[in-house]
Amino acid sequence: MAELLEHYRPTDDTRTPGVYRVVGAPNEITLLRVTDGDGRRVATGELHHVSPHTLDAEFVRADNPDSGFTPIAGIRNMFTGLYWSVRRFF
Repeated sequence: MAELLEHYRPTDDTRTPGVYRVVGAPNEITLLRVTDGDGRRVATGELHHVSPHTLDAEFVRADNPDSGFTPIAGIRNMFTGLYWSVRRFF
């Protein structure tokens, strides 16, 4: 049985590639896509409702995309913030 905040990745091409987080699991499981196919965080709001059987058949467990330190992502975020700080004045 899926637990809240667990992460899954689809095993076939029927769903958008990426990592999905379990955000609801009463009778059917609600999945929120949290990364794109390359593992970059995205805020899509894309929800999928699947049965426990479908989750077992069409998804595999995935690592939490928010865990760990990624220096490249930190540098990218720093430059993005710097760009928008300067941009707002022009």
